Amino acid sequence: MLTRSIDRDPYGLTIEEKIFHSAKRLCVVFAAAAVTLSMLDLMNIRSVEAAVDFIHINGQRFSGLPNLIRTGIQSIALESPSPPPFATAMIPRDEIVMTLFPSRNVAADTRAKYESSPVAELAAARHLDAVEFAMDSSAAMMASTTPIVAIPSASLPATSMILASVDPAPLPLPEISPLPVSLPMSAAIPLDMVPLPQSAPGAPPPSPAELLHLEGKDYAKAERCLANAIYFEARSEPVSGQIAVAQVVMNRAFSGFYPNDVCGVVYQNASRHLACQFTFACDGKRKIINERGAWARANRIAKQTLDGKLYVAAVGTSTHYHAVYVHPNWVREMHKNARYGIHNFYRPIAWGNGSEEPVWGSAAVAQNKKK
Repeated sequence: MLTRSIDRDPYGLTIEEKIFHSAKRLCVVFAAAAVTLSMLDLMNIRSVEAAVDFIHINGQRFSGLPNLIRTGIQSIALESPSPPPFATAMIPRDEIVMTLFPSRNVAADTRAKYESSPVAELAAARHLDAVEFAMDSSAAMMASTTPIVAIPSASLPATSMILASVDPAPLPLPEISPLPVSLPMSAAIPLDMVPLPQSAPGAPPPSPAELLHLEGKDYAKAERCLANAIYFEARSEPVSGQIAVAQVVMNRAFSGFYPNDVCGVVYQNASRHLACQFTFACDGKRKIINERGAWARANRIAKQTLDGKLYVAAVGTSTHYHAVYVHPNWVREMHKNARYGIHNFYRPIAWGNGSEEPVWGSAAVAQNKKK
């Protein structure tokens, strides 16, 4: 006799075990939710309160949501009506005079005004080419614009203007005088009659380089010649004595009795042995630069002198100098201005004090302020 078990799952869990496992899972879920809510509270995120407030605020919307869904379902047509509705309109070909009711005049006027506005015209012309539309609009505007005719002032009718005053007599309008016309001058004004502007008292005068128009290669050449004179004539002197030697070279260039360029002044008569203006240029000795510090200082003094930054007021417009250990004969005709180091600086008495010759630097600014 064959027997068969009536249990469908002999190796499965019992009902008590299934209920126990389900309860355990539910407890784990609730525990996880509680931990999550606790963490949100610690992070100052009130999720439950926010959800309650949201439901409370939008309660009316949620209560009306079923009615809205029901209305939407009812408005949906499942089948299209057969036959489809249609209407027939008869358009007469003759002219019809339509009378608008008074209550609709305002709406019609507003619509006509809107359709004739520039914005509506631009919207209606969006399918056209922009350039062609602009050309057509400008041509139409030019054709429709009333031409402006200039009426001369002489042809204006004489009218009167009546003002509210105690005098009943009308006041005539003022006459419009024609615009003044500039006529060409018959003769030019002489230059000596034109007042020239004076320089400001505090403005620095032109530098020696600007007065001699030194630029580029000419400036570099003049700077090199002036540095040679400073180095070979006064490199053992104090800085003020070296500046004084450079100033003498520049004074000679501006005096009118010597060449009007720096190199011409320094190397004047250099081909004559011991008969030149500066001894180093014609003594026949080989010129070698051994003291680099003195050479760099001489170049710096030469550049600043050409730029008008160095000027010794005591030396002034001196054009001659000599060492104290020699006594030349031409000293009798000179006026001594100053002494720096072993050099005495002079200017010929017959040449005057040189007040008309240019000065530069702070001394020139002070001289302009005195004027």
